[in-house]
Amino acid sequence: MDDEELGAVRTYPLYEERYLLLTPRDGELAGRERVRWAEVATVPLCLLGQQMRNRRILDGFFADAGTSVVPAIETDTVSGLYAHVASRRWSSVISHAWLHMFGVPPGMRVVPLENLAQPPQIGLVMADRDPEPILARALLEVTPQVDVRGVLERVLAGFLAPAP
Repeated sequence: MDDEELGAVRTYPLYEERYLLLTPRDGELAGRERVRWAEVATVPLCLLGQQMRNRRILDGFFADAGTSVVPAIETDTVSGLYAHVASRRWSSVISHAWLHMFGVPPGMRVVPLENLAQPPQIGLVMADRDPEPILARALLEVTPQVDVRGVLERVLAGFLAPAP
């Protein structure tokens, strides 16, 4: 919701984005409980392209850590990113929300990245106008009934739990 190009809108927060290193199980950082952004910049990465908002956010976090990143592969879709990392030749930085749909490919592991001072807020964004569109109003009425934050945290916990 912090996109600099949003303009006159109303925002409704849903959750804070958390980032993970998606890496091969035998990768150099796979055995860690948490990794630093500067460490992640040293491994072969597949990331979304710089035209994507997610990538611009990640580039900012790498810069805050005093480093920059040059990915081995760039793609313009999350599904494309997952297809590349499933080969277990590259790692990626992913949002914890992606786990809900894409999970963790076989032979890969997720490792939390160091905490951010101000994680990005993800939510609904609606043009600031009256009257509100009927469908937008209906979505805003049902949204409080869904615990998006809680669902995503439970999914993440399942992937971070030790294997039986």
